[in-house]
Amino acid sequence: MRLAVIIPSYNHAHYIGAALESVLSQTRRPDRILVIDDGSKDDSVEVIRRFAGRGVEGSARENRGAHSTLNELVDRASEDCDVISILNSDDHYHPSRFEKCLPLLEADPDKQVVVSAVRVMDGHDADIDPAVPTAKWFRAVWSMAGTDHDPSAWLGMANFPATTSNVIARASWLKRFPFRPYRFSHDYYFLAQSVLRQAMLVHPEALVNYRVHGSNTMNTAPAPLLREMLRMNFDLAHDLGPELPADAGLRERYARYCRAQWDSVSSFHAGLYQALMAGAAARMTDEEIRQATDALTEAGFPELAVNPNLTLIDEWSGTAALVPDPDLPDKYKALKVSEKDLKSRNRAQKELAALRGRMTESRWLGLGRALGVWKPPVISKSAAAPDPAGVLLQSLERHPWVRLGRRFGAAGFDDPSCG
Repeated sequence: MRLAVIIPSYNHAHYIGAALESVLSQTRRPDRILVIDDGSKDDSVEVIRRFAGRGVEGSARENRGAHSTLNELVDRASEDCDVISILNSDDHYHPSRFEKCLPLLEADPDKQVVVSAVRVMDGHDADIDPAVPTAKWFRAVWSMAGTDHDPSAWLGMANFPATTSNVIARASWLKRFPFRPYRFSHDYYFLAQSVLRQAMLVHPEALVNYRVHGSNTMNTAPAPLLREMLRMNFDLAHDLGPELPADAGLRERYARYCRAQWDSVSSFHAGLYQALMAGAAARMTDEEIRQATDALTEAGFPELAVNPNLTLIDEWSGTAALVPDPDLPDKYKALKVSEKDLKSRNRAQKELAALRGRMTESRWLGLGRALGVWKPPVISKSAAAPDPAGVLLQSLERHPWVRLGRRFGAAGFDDPSCG
C-alpha cells in the first residue's frame, strides 16, 4: 500500500515546518510528500524549499483556493499512490498516525476513509483550555464516540472529523468525490458521502493535532458559514436523489442524517433549510409536484406500505396529550444497557447450571453428601447476581471435603468443581 501525504500551504510560514516534521517523523513513513503553496504572501515557500533534500516535493503558484489545491494534489499523488493522507499546513500529526490508521484500511477493502479523534491545540502547540468554547465543542461531540450512536446521525449532528487534516482515504475515493468549491465545508460534503455509503472507519485515539488560531477560516461571522452549509446539504440532496429510489439502506441512513441535523452543532440551520426547500418547491408547477410524488409509487418505495410512527400511538397512555418523546434517544440507550445486562445475567445463569451439573456428576462430592460431611453451598440471589458460578467455585474451594479430595487426587479434582 503506497501512501502519499498532500499539504495545501497558505500563509503558514510559522507552522508548516512543524507540519512537515510531523510527516517525516512518522513511525510508518509515507512514500511521497507533496506540497503546493497556494499563493502565500509570507515566507511559506522558502520554508518548504528547505525540506527538498528530505524528499518533500514542493511547488508554488497563484492562489486558487483550498478545494482546487487539494484536488490538484490528489491528481498528482494518485499517479502512483493508492492511499492519500491530507494535512493542512498549520496542523500536524501524532507520530504513530499512519502506523495505527493504515492497518484499518488494509484489513477491510470495502472501507475507503479513516479518521481519528482530534487533539485541539493553540498557536504554540499547547492544549486548548477545556473551558474554551472550541475545546468544549470537541469534547461534547466526541463524547458520542464508542456509543451506539449511528455514524450517519453523528455526522448529521456534527462534523466530528472536523478538518481535512483528519482524512486518510483511498485515492480512488478522493477522485470519485472531489472537494467542492466551498470555502468552509468542502470536507463536510466528502465526509457525508463517505458516512452515508458506510465507507468510513473511526480510530478512537487523537492522532491529529488541529490548531486553533486567529486566522482559521472557521473564525468568521455566522452568515457566510450558514449559507455555505445550506448549499452543501442542498448539493448533497441533489447528488443523492437519483440513487435513493433503488437503495433502501442509503435512504435509511440519509433519513437518520437529516433527522439529526435538527440538533446540529455544526452551523446547519434546519429552519433555513426548510425555507430553502420551500423556495425550490415554489418554483415547481402543480403538475411537477404531482409527478414527483407519484414517482415514489412507480419506484416501488416499500415505506409507502407502512404507516410511520405507529409506535407513538401504541405507547400512548390514553389520557395524556400525544406528543413525541424528546427523551426517546436516552430511553433507547437505557434499553440497550438493560438488554446487555439481561444477556449477561442469562449467560451467568447458564454457567451456574453447568457447574451444578458437574457437581451432581462428581463421585467424590456424592460420597461426601452420603457421609453427611458435605452439602451443596447455597448461593444467595444478591451474591449470585454478577457471577454466580464464580461465587460457587470459591465456596467449593474453601470446603475441607473438596480440599481433601484434591489432596488425595480424587478423579477430576484438577478443577475444584469437578470430581
